[in-house]
Amino acid sequence: MEFDPRINAQRVTAYAELRAVLADPATFSSRNMTGPQVAAVAAMLAPEQRRLLELMSSLNAADGTRHARIRAVANQKFTPTAVRRMADSLGERARTLLDELPEEADFVSEFAAPFALGVVGDVLGVPKADFPLFREFVTPVLELTSGEEVSERVLGSYFAGMNEFCAYFGRSDAFRGGRLSEQERLSLCLAIVVAGTDSTTNMLAGTFLRLDPSERRLGGVVEEVVRLDAPFAGFFRTATCPVTVGGVQISQGEHLFLDYAAGNRDPKVFTEDFDPGRPSVPAHLGFGHGPHYCPGAGLARLQGRVVAAELLDRSAEVAEQPGDVRYRRHLISHGPAALRFRPGRRRG
Repeated sequence: MEFDPRINAQRVTAYAELRAVLADPATFSSRNMTGPQVAAVAAMLAPEQRRLLELMSSLNAADGTRHARIRAVANQKFTPTAVRRMADSLGERARTLLDELPEEADFVSEFAAPFALGVVGDVLGVPKADFPLFREFVTPVLELTSGEEVSERVLGSYFAGMNEFCAYFGRSDAFRGGRLSEQERLSLCLAIVVAGTDSTTNMLAGTFLRLDPSERRLGGVVEEVVRLDAPFAGFFRTATCPVTVGGVQISQGEHLFLDYAAGNRDPKVFTEDFDPGRPSVPAHLGFGHGPHYCPGAGLARLQGRVVAAELLDRSAEVAEQPGDVRYRRHLISHGPAALRFRPGRRRG
């Protein structure tokens, strides 16, 4: 445990303490999951602007019975049966996108991001022609949650993007007819759009960088990428009462940053080596733990395996040295900003 003044929060890094916090939502609320900076901004906004900011406060920011109710609706899109049925379409999407690329391209912007956007579009029933709109929804959310000071430009970009988002998904049938208010429905759509595109893009890039032509335990490769390469680095929690974490006294209302990336490298639990054969126990924290465990984890795993298999079949190659790969600077989202590669061609 260490206080991080840059984000005004106690940073929790030990695996055991992270699991304990994640398993106790009554003591550690998710209500300010995007952090104290965004919470401070919300307190100063007019009601309509606050409503737009609170679009980020859906599934990941709900507690108790409200969280259970929203999660029950979200889970309908990610049942094991629903995920299995997507396998063929995922393979076809990967092949089509790769076939359309030139001999050398950017893996992030020309393959991984369009692939992830397409999958989320299918989940939410969005027409293919509208997939590019998602970038306009995701970018301002990422800017707002970067961990940097919230500027007027960033806030203005976010409000513009969310007005467009509400106008678009206000016409959508996604998650209608359930037990959600319109604000909750829109918030759930936004959560799926952001997590399903950004985190998946990071995971796919990390998986490609780790691929070994002699390694066929692709499920293990994906798990180790999520553990070691932190496509999603963590979230905030807020203490609902005085409590002790890792020997540190935490006051009511104090913020904690749950550093999944650090917990997944805790030397008391894991080794630093990349091991696709690593046992599943103890479980890594890359998809969270407890009530907020990622509902789309099964779909993310399937996307990673399908894309990895397709890249191996084509003998796709990274076209730059690992030390030259430039990563984005972001508190929560971790992945290459760009990654030059040669997609190759399918065998046969």
